[in-house]
Amino acid sequence: MDDREQSVEAVVDYCHTQARLLSGQSERLSAEIDDLLDEIDTEAAAVRDRLASGREQADSPDQPAGPGETVDETTVAELEAKQSTVADKQERLDEIGTLAAAYVDLASSLQAESDATEAITRVLELEADADAPAFFEERETLLETATDQ
Repeated sequence: MDDREQSVEAVVDYCHTQARLLSGQSERLSAEIDDLLDEIDTEAAAVRDRLASGREQADSPDQPAGPGETVDETTVAELEAKQSTVADKQERLDEIGTLAAAYVDLASSLQAESDATEAITRVLELEADADAPAFFEERETLLETATDQ
């Protein structure tokens, strides 16, 4: 294996590493989403119980049926905020998955590449198009390294 092939192999390894890092982010984000959904389910169940309890009391013989207990606006706003957070996190999760798949696909196609400069150029194009630096807070991407020079 000559130096050019080793350089291309290093770029392929870089792509696989980036994809694995994104996979780790994806797992953490999925766990956060699951936790938020559990909170939403618990809070929604509590609201349903309160509403059902209010209806049962309103249907007693001493009190005619009425609208029952209402849910305060703060509770509704908190649930909606959590649902919005879940939607935002899910969107980010989808973006991470797309970028990870792009790195894997690029790594596969680069294995047939013999020109290290071309391999690096293709990685730089991918990272620029996907705004990859925004996904790696604790690690500098190849694009950031190239543009810092």
